[in-house]
Amino acid sequence: MAKTAKEVREFPKRVLIFFVLIVILFLVGTLGFKYSMNLSLSDAFIMTLETLAFMFHAESGFGKFLEIFLAIFGVFLIWWILWGLFDMLLEGNLGEYLKITKSLNKLSKMRNHYIIAGGGRVGEDLALHFCDNKKECIIIEKNEETMKKLKKNKNFFVMQGDVTDENVLKQAKIQDAKAIILAMPETEKNLLVTMIAKELNPNIEIYARADKPAFVNKLKKAGAKVVVVPETVAAEKFLQEINKQ
Repeated sequence: MAKTAKEVREFPKRVLIFFVLIVILFLVGTLGFKYSMNLSLSDAFIMTLETLAFMFHAESGFGKFLEIFLAIFGVFLIWWILWGLFDMLLEGNLGEYLKITKSLNKLSKMRNHYIIAGGGRVGEDLALHFCDNKKECIIIEKNEETMKKLKKNKNFFVMQGDVTDENVLKQAKIQDAKAIILAMPETEKNLLVTMIAKELNPNIEIYARADKPAFVNKLKKAGAKVVVVPETVAAEKFLQEINKQ
């Protein structure tokens, strides 16, 4: 992602700083002109605006000094704000900010959702199933190329990150999730995530994938509700079909 969630959350703070500085600028100008030149608040405010537009009236004294200060500081501040906005527009960061903000707002409302760890073929098929059945789900995927592929489906909610990092799981709101599905082929990683998930949400349902039958009991002891060994499932399916003949 071009911007992290942390950077997105900090963006409104920067906008607030811009706004506060502009307010301070106008307060200094308005109050300064009012008391130094005995003007009404409205006249002092208008004079502040004119000063920022390089229309000077004071001939000497504090009023002249204030005009110079406002002109220099005001131009610097305004250009700083405009440059920041243009930079966001030119680099596409504004659109990225809006998209991530929309995603964060959607994420904040999620409850009883499904977390899919791994956006490979299995994870993608699961996400398609959940979307078709109007169930909210989040895909956590580390690989950037896989991320780009998944994001082509506008119905998918995809997060980039290492699912073994508990901070990533917290960002996916694992504490409010109904279940996590460990679709990754690495059994050791699935075992680690099972333990982390149970620690963060003892009530969460865990569905895990294992590459060997020997890991089934270990995953269940760690807290997995269901453990699937793809090769075993395939063999059982073949045998079912063979026995029908």
